Amino acid sequence: MYLKNKSYMIEDKKAFGRVKGQTKSQSTISDASLSPYEIQVDDYSFTVIDSTKTGNNFCGSFTQLENAINKIIQYQLANKRETYSLNSFIESYKNIKENLAKISI
Repeated sequence: MYLKNKSYMIEDKKAFGRVKGQTKSQSTISDASLSPYEIQVDDYSFTVIDSTKTGNNFCGSFTQLENAINKIIQYQLANKRETYSLNSFIESYKNIKENLAKISI
């Protein structure tokens, strides 16, 4: 009974998301201190993008700029592929964060 007539199921489908072809406004934050990452800013979020990758270059979406920057710092330290003690990792993290803070002041 349910499977015999599928035509009514098609009528109940509702579209989600934006209409095809519609774009939302966005800006891009690109800075040497964030390299190789960029932050795309739209109405609702800050999206971290790896500018060296093609295709799936999405790294994360955040509601606050500070969280996006913290994620970039984490990626930058991870990409160095070094072995850290806890103290040296925290020190490296703080140094990068302080350098970024100097730029924003």
